[in-house]
Amino acid sequence: METSTTITDMDADSLAECGRYLDLQDLSNMAMSCKFLKTVAYSDSIWQRWFSEHCPLQMPSTFSQASGVRESYLARRTALRQFKFVDPLAAIFRTEAKPFNHLLLDKNNNIVFSQGSMIQMIKMSSFFSGRDFLVTLNDHKARITCMRLFPLSETSLFRSETQEEENVLVTSSCDHSIRLWRKGSCQRCFRGHNGPVSTLSDKLLGDGSGKVFASGGEDGTVRLWSLSSSGKRGQQALKATLYGHTKPVKLMSVAGLFRSYGSHTLESWLTSYQKSAHLIRRSGGRCHCLYVLKLFSGIIQSKS
Repeated sequence: METSTTITDMDADSLAECGRYLDLQDLSNMAMSCKFLKTVAYSDSIWQRWFSEHCPLQMPSTFSQASGVRESYLARRTALRQFKFVDPLAAIFRTEAKPFNHLLLDKNNNIVFSQGSMIQMIKMSSFFSGRDFLVTLNDHKARITCMRLFPLSETSLFRSETQEEENVLVTSSCDHSIRLWRKGSCQRCFRGHNGPVSTLSDKLLGDGSGKVFASGGEDGTVRLWSLSSSGKRGQQALKATLYGHTKPVKLMSVAGLFRSYGSHTLESWLTSYQKSAHLIRRSGGRCHCLYVLKLFSGIIQSKS
């Protein structure tokens, strides 16, 4: 006589592994079918996934040992729907007793900051999992003047679609260099300024694979660099050098225009870099002249 096998003949661990792929409605239906499947549907291994997806920064130690992960998830979900929030996580990170010059927060909630010539990165995912979370980058030999985050997909380091959301860190320094960082090390070093590099553009310019970023220096020049250049030293990265400032370039911005600022002049640099610059005199205030140069598909303005 043949005997039939039902789903309840499977062991609880195997069922719980299958249950991790169910949505909340299916889990609810499973729990209402019988006592055995209710026990499986309430298991921590299933609800750990839901808690991690909706509360990725919640530390595992905060789960109540008495109530389990399911009850912790439901309590958290209910509190959010009722606009109830707990106090945010407070953590104190000890660093060297030096002033902070720059501070960034990337897409993965990592904290990047500079002190003098040193860059440090706090990896929050490692911090929450109890692993080593502090990364130190110290290839610069003098004070860091600017830090920017640019998409990895617009550099020669991009390899696959899985890296679409990743960024690279670009820094400038008084040691006359610009460096590109990824995965805790320097991947490119750009050199060309005849003095300290004082600022970097806040966005990239150009279209497709030909995008560049701009730098301004105390030598009074604005320089354009390709992120697609290969080689550790970034050979062939310098695409153009723009002259016109008589004093150090202090600040830059890109918003339809690319602008660089200093103490006396404002310069605008327009799209495609083969054409010569046009000088337009302006009077009043601290801005004495406007230089217009065709560069790419926007205008760069700079002030010195």
